[in-house]
Amino acid sequence: MPAFVLALWAVATLFWWAFAFAPLPSAPPAWLTAARHACFGSAGEGLPAPHGWMLLVLGPASFLLGIAVLWGRELPASLARGMRGRAGTWVAVILAVAATVEGVWVLRKVEAARAVADWTQPIRDDGPLPAEYPRQAAPASDFSLVDQRGVTLSISELKGRPVVLTFVFGHCQTLCPVVVDTLKLVSRASAPVVLLVTLDPWRDTPRALPGIADRWELPVGFHVLSSRRVADVLRVADRYGVTFRRDERTGDIVHPGLVFVIDADGRLAYTFSNPPVAWVREGLRRL
Repeated sequence: MPAFVLALWAVATLFWWAFAFAPLPSAPPAWLTAARHACFGSAGEGLPAPHGWMLLVLGPASFLLGIAVLWGRELPASLARGMRGRAGTWVAVILAVAATVEGVWVLRKVEAARAVADWTQPIRDDGPLPAEYPRQAAPASDFSLVDQRGVTLSISELKGRPVVLTFVFGHCQTLCPVVVDTLKLVSRASAPVVLLVTLDPWRDTPRALPGIADRWELPVGFHVLSSRRVADVLRVADRYGVTFRRDERTGDIVHPGLVFVIDADGRLAYTFSNPPVAWVREGLRRL
């Protein structure tokens, strides 16, 4: 009996940690994201908030302490009896492997979050864009991708209006929502065309784009873009020098928060890295 209860505790603990760290699909159910946020919160890097870490650690620890108090003397003998049988041995091996795999999984998630924080430190100064900030004049690299409405868009077809271009992905819970919110604030005053090119075309397929647009509550003039062919999207990122790293196990993507401002003639005017709202607005005003 004590060994069986301990095994149930181990399974419950593995599921509890998996619930906190399992990668979500591009368009997760609303109840799932709400439940994870309610239980664990968010520290802003895709990791649980402090109270979430406390629940992850103290919850299983308190149950383990209860097991030790109730069956402390019986537990060693019960475990020894269970390990004598083939079924008990297999259960122990499976639990050990699952704990190891999940431990590596969580560590990779933590490392990815730290990499995001190190790579994409936001500009703290929300003052005006410096007068000497370099303005470029090279033609913006053209491309054709599909948006959330099934419409094919390209830079060349948007000439005559300023365009703001950035690279995000639907599964992102850290940098991307911040960049999108920044551009939504920018659009209130400047009303540019905003192109959000996915960095995760494997999951952010054209069929998934409407769900992403709804979740981010994109206003008119915002287009989240992908393609049926992964290579088409990766080619766009490469042309704009957007270097990113994708964890094949978790699906997490580490990338810079680059924002490109393209003038009405299709020329790349400004390149910002995770800019404040005032900088993007001023860059558009200078056009």
